Amino acid sequence: MIGDVKEHLADRGFTAEPIYLTDLDRSVPSVALSKVPKPGHWRTLRYQTDTLSGTMLVAGPETAAPEVMYPLKVSGWHAVSIGVWGDHITPGTTRWYGEMRTFVEVLARLSGDDTRTLLTLPGQEWRLEEQIRELFWKVADLTDQEVELGQVTWRIAPGDGIGTLQSAGARIAYIKLVPLSTDEVKELRADRQQTDTRRVFVHNDAGGPLYYRPTTAEQVRRHVEHYRDSDMARLYWEAGGGDSLGYPSKIGRFRTVDDVSQDFERVQQRLGSEGQRILRDKGVEPFQVALEHARQIGIEFHAAYRVAGFHYPPQHDHFNEGPTFYKSHPELRGVDRNGASTPRISYAYPEARAFVVSLLREMTEFRIDGICLLYNRRPPLLEYEPSLVEGFRGEYGEDPRQIDEHDPRWLLYRARTLTQFMREVREAMDEAGLAQDRGKRLEVSAVVMGSLEENLFHAIDLKAWVEEGLIDTIMPYSSFEDLESMEEAWTDPADIAPFVSITKGTACKLAPNIMPRQLSPEAIRKRAAALYDAGVDHIFLWDADVLQPRSNSAGSWNVFRRLGHREEITAWHNAGEPGLDTPTMAIRNLGDWDMSYRTPG
Repeated sequence: MIGDVKEHLADRGFTAEPIYLTDLDRSVPSVALSKVPKPGHWRTLRYQTDTLSGTMLVAGPETAAPEVMYPLKVSGWHAVSIGVWGDHITPGTTRWYGEMRTFVEVLARLSGDDTRTLLTLPGQEWRLEEQIRELFWKVADLTDQEVELGQVTWRIAPGDGIGTLQSAGARIAYIKLVPLSTDEVKELRADRQQTDTRRVFVHNDAGGPLYYRPTTAEQVRRHVEHYRDSDMARLYWEAGGGDSLGYPSKIGRFRTVDDVSQDFERVQQRLGSEGQRILRDKGVEPFQVALEHARQIGIEFHAAYRVAGFHYPPQHDHFNEGPTFYKSHPELRGVDRNGASTPRISYAYPEARAFVVSLLREMTEFRIDGICLLYNRRPPLLEYEPSLVEGFRGEYGEDPRQIDEHDPRWLLYRARTLTQFMREVREAMDEAGLAQDRGKRLEVSAVVMGSLEENLFHAIDLKAWVEEGLIDTIMPYSSFEDLESMEEAWTDPADIAPFVSITKGTACKLAPNIMPRQLSPEAIRKRAAALYDAGVDHIFLWDADVLQPRSNSAGSWNVFRRLGHREEITAWHNAGEPGLDTPTMAIRNLGDWDMSYRTPG
């Protein structure tokens, strides 16, 4: 309890004493276990803490351990957590898909589930003391259930020997169960039926689900599953950018990269393109799979689109391979202040806007809940194209290239073009909604810059969009200029006030993005509380895939998944903001090693 409010952060708030299942060597089949490290097997390793002892399951980066089942032998509702032996990294080191593994990752599934949950733990800063950390999983009825435990493994080369498969480290120490009373089950069910707490919107760039080189629909569903039973109201899943699409398009290019050279800049880009081709050849569409699973767990599904994603710098050449819209239409490229062509497709040209609108209309054929325009990736969309220059000259008698680039006359004039684009988008979405006889409006959302002034500099006139009813949800990316994502955003409530002002009393929702990606659980709650107090009703999370640091199962995700419960956040603040980190246990003995025995260096 926090004051008069019962908190359900992870397994907090339940009254029963926890049960620790530490004898994981009872997992079956026994032939999948080994007392020594061995490919294709879980190593069983004895351990002891101050309060527990048992046998953990350990698998390394090339183990490719198979799934095993642990017999729970309990009944009724329980909160379930998995204790893992955490990894450590030197400060500042990061993990990147397929290239550096500093995460501990565990797959868990109840025998009655069709989709595994991916539980993640980022590497901790270097410490002398080895620890077990808890990853909260779910609250569920465990009657007649077993737990399947698995290691994340993907193929990186042909063949069957060492070096052909890679795995994420998995070190599972125990399964923790907290039984629920009859009243607690009733409270839980009532809480899951609430709608006023469903106020968090999440973005998934659809890259992470592919970077494991998925070969089945279930592997894609894992990237949606962790939103289940949370405060997430909608999922913005990227459908593409420019003419590169994440589904089989009749208009653009399907992102299978069939004709690209095999020398990718990043390993995960090769694995992603291979996975996309494998799924395509099996008749599995990740976009459709993600949509169906989002609907199954009860959240909206919106297609996100990178409006400037037609051409990329050389380090991302795989996006530019083959025949592209950009290469085919040099006449639609941007023009800078000096009259030189720029590597942009300009929205000053009706033909470019019509092409993008046709793609958005195609996305609605999947019966999505709306579309989201990602203006936060690689602007500009408009520069000094001839039609803009001549139009401004005709209206004001001046050449816009000869005046200050921040002249409000020029900025407002140029913004008319993107406002026209938004009218065309709104009309297309309304037509699509009517054609599908949905009985509800297809929403138009946009991720934008962090101030009204910076948006207008990029030809985004948010005030006009809201006044005309062209936009349903605005998601400012950061309060810092140039889309800075490494600094803590919205620390000054005054930064969000202009957005609150233009949306207050309208149908347009405001959902500022909490950045950076790596924040402590306490910092996340503080930022959400300040935004709510400033008049915001919704929160947005960019890059909320299960592989992202903000989806850390041991800390931040436990807070994010309850971020719509404003009364819990307020009660926590009023109680002095107690720590929110998950339980840890120091390992005292591991195998035959006394962890107090030091061997420096």
